[in-house]
Amino acid sequence: MRKLVFLLSILIILGFVTPSFAQHHDPAPPAKLGNRIAVLDFIFPEKIDAKQDFTLSMILYDQTTNTKFAHLSTQLAIFKEGNEKPLMNILFYDKNGEIIIDFKHQPFDKPKVIVQAPQEAYLGGFMGEYGSHIKVLQNIFSEDGLYRLEATVVSIDNPRSFIEPQITFTKEIHIGEHSSISTNTINIPAWIKDNAGWWSSDKITDEDFASGIQFMIKEEIIQIPIEESSSEKTQVEIPLWVKNTAKWWSEGSIGDKDFAAGIQYLVKVGIIQI
Repeated sequence: MRKLVFLLSILIILGFVTPSFAQHHDPAPPAKLGNRIAVLDFIFPEKIDAKQDFTLSMILYDQTTNTKFAHLSTQLAIFKEGNEKPLMNILFYDKNGEIIIDFKHQPFDKPKVIVQAPQEAYLGGFMGEYGSHIKVLQNIFSEDGLYRLEATVVSIDNPRSFIEPQITFTKEIHIGEHSSISTNTINIPAWIKDNAGWWSSDKITDEDFASGIQFMIKEEIIQIPIEESSSEKTQVEIPLWVKNTAKWWSEGSIGDKDFAAGIQYLVKVGIIQI
């Protein structure tokens, strides 16, 4: 009985997302970068309306050590579904490994992009001043539909030299109405939020957290649609940045839908086996 209570208690939060009024995390599949495993985390709003201003962040981190790569230069190309000509293809740089871009809609007559940021001297990429964001004035997200982001990492560690081979991470963004999970298919007991701080404060391990979620899905305590999971079991090591969002779900800053999306991700990549 005590074990059951413990497992129930450790279903805290997943937190692969930020508050619904802000941004959520959507990491691309990992790739080898030398002797390290690199993951590019795309952060953007769950729902973006056409002609809406929004912020996109890209963070490159080492999956093995859960640390960010410094001196990140990324060539970001944006495509609209059905058109293989990029609407934007620009190099961005950040010395701390976190590129933050504010997309500001402007009513240009033709597709157009204007970058407002100081010029970086090393590789020619745009960068924001310390603590600021890069502003991109654009009308490329002016229609509903599916857009593809292709972020090619061209430098890390040393801002003065390119890496070989370069690695491209791909992510899709839906503009307009889109939802991968219906709120009608989600059932997460409200009492779970009472324990939402445990995992974020390191009172239980990643293994305990994953085991508790697995148990509750199998026992149908949590009811969400589950996609097919990876056949290869992944080591239980949830990215460190996830804990930064641990308390938001418990405080009501994000909803059950966001929480469920994170559980789906853990199942899909094989961290949780169902």
